[in-house]
Amino acid sequence: MSKRAEQKQSTREQLLSVARKTVAEQGFAATSTAAIAKAVGKAHGTVFVHFPTRDALVEALLNDIGASMTDALATIPDGSDVGVSAVMDAHLDALLANEALYAQILRESTQLPAAARARLFAFQSGVAWRMRAALARDIDAGRLRAVDPAAVANLWIAQCNHYLINRDLFAPNEMVCALRRDEIKANLLALLQP
Repeated sequence: MSKRAEQKQSTREQLLSVARKTVAEQGFAATSTAAIAKAVGKAHGTVFVHFPTRDALVEALLNDIGASMTDALATIPDGSDVGVSAVMDAHLDALLANEALYAQILRESTQLPAAARARLFAFQSGVAWRMRAALARDIDAGRLRAVDPAAVANLWIAQCNHYLINRDLFAPNEMVCALRRDEIKANLLALLQP
């Protein structure tokens, strides 16, 4: 990679890093591309060299979170005997790594660009798919009672989103996915016990 290409990649990563932090603290609505550029020490136009539109920057942030979530869930081998609890742990680990930003995304999801909303739905669907597969294995092994896997997966996503959106109530000044991890898991697992 040439020196210029390395510098361009570095600037892009700096812009994303500052955007991630600023959006996590202030939300998308209060985050301007000008403020991001200023925080990186670059001209405002630099943002648009790397992201043609503000929406493209938002989509890039969601792609980063999606990649993190995918990586966390990929640690669970397909077709293994891994159950629902392991999927819950992997999902909570991924959420914890991006908790403040993900909570903002959920709060402002209806205002996100269509492509970003689609990305959010896609990685929630990926979690639901893993949850359904793990639940089927647990049911087949007699570890959990037979329930509708799609309903359980949707309930898991909804519960996690509820805790994240209200993290200021569930874990003031702390990470809800760390502080309330056992509680979040126990809520769903109690419904599934044989």
